[in-house]
Amino acid sequence: MAKEAKRPTFIQRTARRAIPTLKGLQSKLPWRDNREKVFMSAKINHLAVWILVAVYFLIGWGWYAIFGEKWLNLHARTMTDIERTHNFSAYLIAFVASIFVNYALAWLISRTNATNAVAGLKIALICWFAFLFVEYATISVFSAFETNPWPLVFIDMGRPFVGFAVSGLVLGAWRKRA
Repeated sequence: MAKEAKRPTFIQRTARRAIPTLKGLQSKLPWRDNREKVFMSAKINHLAVWILVAVYFLIGWGWYAIFGEKWLNLHARTMTDIERTHNFSAYLIAFVASIFVNYALAWLISRTNATNAVAGLKIALICWFAFLFVEYATISVFSAFETNPWPLVFIDMGRPFVGFAVSGLVLGAWRKRA
């Protein structure tokens, strides 16, 4: 009696077809073997990023020049309460944070192939909403230790909103050419 050949199962047949496809796909994945090369080849316009770092500071200066009085009132403070707290390290941290934000946005806009200002704006505002506003609003409104009124949340989150929007518009429009 001849041994009857066992027919492969559906999973075995599917795996045989998928494995060559997956092996070919793995070599095409950007993060597979050339992570550093992919990151460094991103078309980041460094001049635009550094200009936006300066613009970020100007936005903060303008924002609190307009809303500073209301911001102080919502915190129940006066100008004399905060005058002594201005030191160099606070500005240095803000400068470094601005560098990180603008380079991260430039990299993300480049990697998603946003080709115009509106596409850059959309990406930047999605990042602002998802990573800043939702977290800050949750912490400041529902925290047991700090309950900030909504106008204060909007003042505090308005500056980064404008900063992200300007960065997204500029980085989307002012692309580095290949």
